[in-house]
Amino acid sequence: MLEYLDLHGQIWYQIFTCPCNMVINTLPLTLRRVRSVTGAVTMSSKNSRKRKNPEIVESESLNSSVSQRRSKRPARQVTIRAVNESESSSPPQRRQSKRLANLAREDSGLARATEDLTISRISTGSGSSSGSRSSYGIKDLPPSAAKFVEEDMVFLNATFIPASENEVIPSVKATDFPESYFLSNIRRDILERHKLDVNEIDTIDTIADGRVRRFIQKLHKVVANACLDIGTEESKTDSLVTHLLYHTIDFDNWPLGIKSKERYKLSISDENVTAISEFVIVKEEIAMTIVEDKHLKNVKAMTNFGEAQILVELLAVACENTKEQITDQALFAVRVISTYVTFYKVVISEAYLRELGKGLPKTQSVEIKRWPAGNGLTTGLDLAEPEGRKAVLKALTKIRQKLLQ
Repeated sequence: MLEYLDLHGQIWYQIFTCPCNMVINTLPLTLRRVRSVTGAVTMSSKNSRKRKNPEIVESESLNSSVSQRRSKRPARQVTIRAVNESESSSPPQRRQSKRLANLAREDSGLARATEDLTISRISTGSGSSSGSRSSYGIKDLPPSAAKFVEEDMVFLNATFIPASENEVIPSVKATDFPESYFLSNIRRDILERHKLDVNEIDTIDTIADGRVRRFIQKLHKVVANACLDIGTEESKTDSLVTHLLYHTIDFDNWPLGIKSKERYKLSISDENVTAISEFVIVKEEIAMTIVEDKHLKNVKAMTNFGEAQILVELLAVACENTKEQITDQALFAVRVISTYVTFYKVVISEAYLRELGKGLPKTQSVEIKRWPAGNGLTTGLDLAEPEGRKAVLKALTKIRQKLLQ
């Protein structure tokens, strides 16, 4: 026959529960003496045989272990005294003893469940990103820009933010827009035709420039190519972008120039990340603008639709520009996904570049502005539609004018 008594002879047993009705802590029990439920008989230590119930001992051990993990305080000493059941013939007393033993077994089970729950929550980090963030180091950086994903961008303290046209495109006076490329009658439904002969387009006779005809043909191939399966080569998109940069806007004309597939290196402490841009526009060998093009079905959301790669390329270009002297870097970027074009502008501070050279930045950060504001496969300005095409050509013309200043 057992009772749980505290140092003052009172029954003491408490269980705290969390909102989800799961027991998260069980206080250790202190048992000092055992007496009958009626209080009539107390066994003498000299006349009784002392023994420990194995189930109570198990409860004591597990509860003490769990309590020490929670509070880091030493468990109270537990004293267990038993009454020889043969000396007590009262059935109610025997039933009370069994109930107390059952409570001890339940207590042990609760302690085990609590311990398992705690260990599980610790191992999984309770869904928090702080654990993964603290464990991410320079060695975890991918070796190349093409392998960067959205998660890696967080550890570079960089974010892309939506912006207006005026916040991204330079406010400069430019009058030499390539208006012959605006082509108000050339729309996506025409370009989607399976077979398109540029000589049969209704307004083609008014197009005297052979380069414009070539542009329409390349645009048609990109639109038709967009329906193909993933893994398709991006050569058709490359061809269209090449035409825009070299012929339509004339970026490859001194003091400007174009480098294709140029290799840059982003150095973070003693680690290097390789970045290869499709096109880099330079001014007297100083990189000013990067252009990255993708096939529509080769872009994934996990890379922020190619923005993770663009970020690394911008940082790598900035590092290359500041080899001799670290200064603020104002750069532009252009992302072309099939026929959808998005523009970016960033100012990378000297302080950020200095911290980046020592390791992953903790205090300094960088923001890249994006226009149009949305970020997705088809959120950019559409070259296949007259209004989108006109906006893209005007933006590129203004960027060129800004670089020439």
